[in-house]
Amino acid sequence: MSTDSTGLVTPSLTLPLKMNDSEGVNIGQVEAFKLFAAITANDDTGIIIDNVLPGDEIIIYDASGISSFRMTDMKKVKAVVGIANALATKALVFATDGAALPFTKAWNSALDKIGDAVDDGKIKHSRRDAYGRDPGSGDYAKNEGGLIVCMPKARGAVYATNDYHLKGDTKNKGRKTKYYPSKAEKNNVWYPCNVEGGRMSGVAQEA
Repeated sequence: MSTDSTGLVTPSLTLPLKMNDSEGVNIGQVEAFKLFAAITANDDTGIIIDNVLPGDEIIIYDASGISSFRMTDMKKVKAVVGIANALATKALVFATDGAALPFTKAWNSALDKIGDAVDDGKIKHSRRDAYGRDPGSGDYAKNEGGLIVCMPKARGAVYATNDYHLKGDTKNKGRKTKYYPSKAEKNNVWYPCNVEGGRMSGVAQEA
């Protein structure tokens, strides 16, 4: 899948330290970013966000969608990410809906391309939502499925090897931190989970 021609939505993103608003005026050092991302099941690297610094906090506010791990005959569909807004010391990057329109158009176009590549009607088996849960059975996957956030300490994407399989009663209780494998804890890798005892954020320990 190709990204949009504007460069606003891409598979990888380097967070700028300073930004201009939609009028081209410098609004100072960025304090927080709001990112939109679409992650596909057959992209083996997912999205890449560079320039995450020690002490930066990554928060998953919302995640939706269903993936399948049996549709292996599909061509690769790249994951994409873009800056939906940013808060700097002086102002927001997009202060109005009109200012955000170019990003909104680029984002919707990227989602349309992903939607065209994936036939939702075929997703019937090995389904997982963003939190690793099968929407049919209600079970959580211990060995695959769902979003995984790899902080800078991980030095790249991790895969569903034994070292990163969840433990305990993940299947029934969810991807809670008490079920994390030791290697995930060591490398600051976390599994978004929206139930009590789960994690929806993480802090970078190094760049």
